[in-house]
Amino acid sequence: MKLSLPLFFLILLTGCFEVREEVNMKADGSGEVQFVVNLSQSKEKVRTYLTMETVEGYKVPKREDVDASIGKIKATLGQVSGISEVFTKADWSNYIFTITCRFAHVEALNEAIKTVSKQWEKLPFKPTVDKNFSYNNAQFRRIYEYPSKPEEFRQLPSVQRYMLESARFVSIYRFERDIRLFSNKKAQISPSGKAIMLQLPVADLLKGTGTLANTIGF
Repeated sequence: MKLSLPLFFLILLTGCFEVREEVNMKADGSGEVQFVVNLSQSKEKVRTYLTMETVEGYKVPKREDVDASIGKIKATLGQVSGISEVFTKADWSNYIFTITCRFAHVEALNEAIKTVSKQWEKLPFKPTVDKNFSYNNAQFRRIYEYPSKPEEFRQLPSVQRYMLESARFVSIYRFERDIRLFSNKKAQISPSGKAIMLQLPVADLLKGTGTLANTIGF
């Protein structure tokens, strides 16, 4: 799932934050996806920024702008064939933003991500392929082909680089069958053997030194 533009710029202004992607896959290929942006560790800073017009050259989005963008994502997802039960939540006390939906098959999930992405052409970090996931009876794949820009990362102020090093992207995938193998060696399997988690600094993704790509076999 893609970030809305106002929410993306709000994230840029915070310190610690976490972006979490969770997929619960059923054996028949259907499932549920949840995308969470958690700014709670920086909530005092966020609360202060929201009272300002600009910070470090960025225009600070208003609460109504973020709410409108999340509402637009919900409406867009609701129109994608194979997507149902779309739910969004904006916790403005802790600054946690959640989008959840069910998908009839992985193709619907890929189409949903692609459709939402097209609405925010100005986002600086976009996939180079239309597929983010694939699934069959033998394996589940997280496809990650996003352009890394290490030179742009190095040109950021040291404070921003530090913030991105401390920020995390977490992916969690759950299945009804035991995981036999996986390709991303930074991932960890749960004690049940049916779930796998990967945690990476957001900076690693931007620099190209880390990847969410993973092939999981059953």
